[in-house]
Formats: sequence, structure tokens, C-alpha cells
Amino acid sequence: MAFGQGHTYDNVYLLVVDASGYSSVVAHNPLDRAAHAFDLLRERTVARVHALAAELGCARADLWSWRGDGGMLAIHDESESVARDVALGAARDLLRVDLPAVRAELADTELRGELRLRVAVHKGTIRYGEPGATGAIHSPVINLAAHLEELTPADCLAVSEAVHRVAGPHADHFELVGAHEGSNVYLMTSSGSASDARRAWLATTGLAGSRPVFAQPQRPSQLEKVRLVRAARTDVIDSGTALRTSSGYLTTAERPAHYRDAVLAFLARGGTYRCVLLDPDCAATATLADYRGEDLPAKIHNSVTAFGLFKQRHGAVTDNLHVYQTRAFPGFAAIAVDLTSADAMVLYSPYLMTMKIPGIHVEHGDSPHYLATTSSGRLLPDLVGLLQAVVDPSALRRVL
Repeated sequence: MAFGQGHTYDNVYLLVVDASGYSSVVAHNPLDRAAHAFDLLRERTVARVHALAAELGCARADLWSWRGDGGMLAIHDESESVARDVALGAARDLLRVDLPAVRAELADTELRGELRLRVAVHKGTIRYGEPGATGAIHSPVINLAAHLEELTPADCLAVSEAVHRVAGPHADHFELVGAHEGSNVYLMTSSGSASDARRAWLATTGLAGSRPVFAQPQRPSQLEKVRLVRAARTDVIDSGTALRTSSGYLTTAERPAHYRDAVLAFLARGGTYRCVLLDPDCAATATLADYRGEDLPAKIHNSVTAFGLFKQRHGAVTDNLHVYQTRAFPGFAAIAVDLTSADAMVLYSPYLMTMKIPGIHVEHGDSPHYLATTSSGRLLPDLVGLLQAVVDPSALRRVL
């Protein structure tokens, strides 16, 4: 029995399926081979739901939409437990039976790339179109179902609190792992392990209240830093201990000199570029030099000389490149773009001191770097506050 146009249905189970790794499969296979993989997934998904619906006598189990690598099915019966058993039973078997079978079948076609599956189930009230209109379903629950699927780790099944509350015999197969959009989220992995579920969710979403921060395992390349300078409207702050990398970029004999050219273009359009490095004669410099076993004051002097050479070579256009020294060790290096704006960006790296273990040598440039943006929640204003203290005029001495 099909959904009727213009009708409202309670306790409709929405089963959302998505193939993780779609772009990888498409990029590394002929179009016909990639299309076959996702057609096979669609056939298996629809067949699994329809077969279980027929077995349990479920009134309605329709494929609402399918777009290449995934789609949504709507399942309903006047007896809610029937619709529940179809949705959860089919979702479980998709992960544990159909996905391995599809992978095995595709292995014979020499498909390149990894086919993985994310499955989510949510339930609620929907309205199925209007008389004479298209047969689309309409309901706020669709958004939560789709968003839940987007958060689901690969090869896992996530259900909302609304589903888990009435899951009955299925409930014990799920682990409470977190919350999203006001709903607790429960997860089942293909292995069935509770610890695997908790681990998969953390690996995908992070800790509660966390926000996206873009991590680089080592110092970003010169070209990546160029992107930051080019994105700046009015102000760039480059803060560190000796700023050897920045001063080297600006005075390099290599061609093309990407970073130097980007800074010159930024200055030419009226921007201000502020460099903040340690005072070579302060206690913080002496402590760091002793710990690192290096002549840090000499490196600072060399950087200041290089900044001076840069200004000498390029003349008046560099008037808004300012070089300052501070006696306060900030504890991290940073390049900040438009620090006082509402959409500031901060590329930063906490200092990891030189490791004094045989076979391990980690300099600051090799340590992780992070880009905090407006997507990073409270982290961005906290970093902005720290940097504003670092560049407060009362804490600085201008040397160039």
C-alpha cells in the first residue's frame, strides 16, 4: 500500500543510507564501474527493506529518494512495532549482511576505492504531498534524519532518541554515544562492540561541545601561509620567538618568492603587517636558549636584520611592516588575520620544545599547527584575547 497524497502519517520511520567514500570511488574508476557499485548498493538496500516489509506485513515501505550514493526510505504501519522492526532490522542487515556481500561482488570487478556505509534511523510525523502535487514527503523530522546520517561514522548505524525509546528488543544492540540537535544518539557498529561504538563516535564528532579546528600535522607550507595573507583585509600579525621562517620567506633568493610577493601585495593595498618576536636580552629568551641549547639571541638579531633588509629593498611600500620585540613569552606561535574583526582567523602552534631523547628531534616547525576560524566556537575569541594581550602596545618595543 502506497503513501497517499495529502495524508499525514504518525510514527513514520525514516531510513537514511549513504555510501561513505563516494568521491574516492568515482575519482578512481571508470564511470560505468562506479555507477554499477552504487546501483548495486541501491538495489540491495531497496530489496532488503521490501523483503522484510513483505515478511512482517508492513503496510508501507517506499523509496523516497536516491541520489547516486545514497537515499532515504519511508516505512510505516498502523502497528508501529512492525514499522520499527522493518526499519531497524533492515538497517542492521544492510551493515552486517549486504555491505560485505556488495564488497565481495565488487571485488571481482576490480573496483578501486573503499565502499563504506553510514545508516541512520529517525521517526516522526510526515505529510505526504498534496492532492495533485508531487509525492514528496514533508516534515521537520527529515532534517534530523539527514543530519544524523551525516554525523554517523562509517560502517555504523545511528538512531535517534525517539527511535531508541521504543526500540524494544533492538535497544540492547545500541550504545549511547552523544547528542545532536537536542536528541541523544545511539550507535551500533558492524562489530556490535559497545567500545567500538563509543570510539567511532568520538573519532567522528570529538568531545561534547567541541568545534571544528583545522589541524596540520606539521608547519603549513609557504603556499598555505600565502593563502592566509591573501585572505587578510587590513591586518596580519606574525608572532613567535625568532620568526626565522617569516624573515627567510621575505628575503629569500629563491624564485618565485610566493610569500614575499603576497606580503608586498598586501602592504600595497594598505594592509598592516606586524611582526612580534622576543627581546634577545630578556629572561624568557635566556631560558629558552638554555633549554634548546642554541644561540637564540643571535637568531633573533638575524631575523631583525633580515626584516630591515626587506624594508630597505622594497622601500616605501613596506612602511606598514612593523617589527616589535616583547619580553613576555606567549607560549605559542601564531599568524593572525584581521584580529579585531568578527571573522578573524588564527593559525597557531603551541610550543613543543626540542625533544632531548635519542632518535627524536622535534623542532617547533615540526609540531602540529591549527587554524581556528568562526567555526571553532569559543576557541577563536580565547585565542584573539591572548594575542591582543601579546600585541598590546604597552608590552612591545618597536625596533623597525
